[in-house]
Amino acid sequence: DTVAPNAPVLDPINATDPVSGQAEPGSTVTVTYPDGTTATVVAGTDGSWSVPNPGNLVDGDTVTATATDPAGNTSLPGTGTVSADITAPVVALDDVLTNDSTPALTGTVNDPTAT
Repeated sequence: DTVAPNAPVLDPINATDPVSGQAEPGSTVTVTYPDGTTATVVAGTDGSWSVPNPGNLVDGDTVTATATDPAGNTSLPGTGTVSADITAPVVALDDVLTNDSTPALTGTVNDPTAT
């Protein structure tokens, strides 16, 4: 085998949750953080993998991951960018029936930074 695996695909990354993604099943995934530290894990039979978040990631940081198959072939890096807020806000609309064709809508959003 002389063919490198495809680059790992990283799931959305935030500042606290584990860093995870998909790679060739059985490949060794090496994740490199912006400060140069690394974490290594073997992708599961379904290709999924997860490593601990180092806890020092900030919005805009880039995290890379490579996959190395059992034959020693290493992929190109996959990349992901840290987003401080990856949770969509919850929008609640007041439940009111009307025959007005241009009603005023009211509701709430649970995220003070949402626009």
